[in-house]
Amino acid sequence: MNIAVVDDDADIAELISLWLEAEGYSCFPFADGEAFTQAAQKTSFEVVLLDWVMPEVDGEQVLNWMRSRRGDDTPVIFITARTTEADMIRILNEGADDYLTKPVSKGELLARISAVTRRAGRRTEQLKMEYGPYEINPRTRTLRFDGEQVRLTAKEFELALYIFSNMGRLLSRNQILSTVWGYEPDVNTRTIDTHISRIRKKLHLSPENGWRLSSIYHQGYRLEQLSPEDVVPISRTAGRSKH
Repeated sequence: MNIAVVDDDADIAELISLWLEAEGYSCFPFADGEAFTQAAQKTSFEVVLLDWVMPEVDGEQVLNWMRSRRGDDTPVIFITARTTEADMIRILNEGADDYLTKPVSKGELLARISAVTRRAGRRTEQLKMEYGPYEINPRTRTLRFDGEQVRLTAKEFELALYIFSNMGRLLSRNQILSTVWGYEPDVNTRTIDTHISRIRKKLHLSPENGWRLSSIYHQGYRLEQLSPEDVVPISRTAGRSKH
């Protein structure tokens, strides 16, 4: 099991990693939230242990990025020096699965990890999202079309998840850029257009298949499921392509 330990206190992160590795877990320490968000786009974690107060990108921002922007339901346990009941209630309401105050003991930490992974296992099947022939599983980060898994890069999957989750809504390029690419400063709107083109092709999002992923000039993109009378027959499409 892969566990991310996100804490800017190197001594605490090292101690927790030693505890967990002794129990057979694979630990990945990160000194700040931004380093974790970058890694999470390439590596899957079963549990995230998250400090609250960190420079630049704090634990609360990381949690919001996971839950709101990525649709990521990976269990998150906050381990923090913030001890007030108001803080605990606030972060649990924002999507954290558990909350421990520092200093934390090895036994309690292991018990909490065991508890959140059991709960996660029970809800895995409920996370699957279905849109016609498409089945999206945010937890396993897989997308199937007519039962066959589609090979997508990490960014293509995040973009597809975001667009399907907002089907029928006009999404501006700035919204997509902020949600899918987050803290990556070098990304521009041309990158978005390229990724849109790729998922349109890979996922067969075309009128003859009953879908339209439209580019709205100077505004953004909208995914729509077409009504039967709006579906363009393949034969008609093929006929027009000859001219």
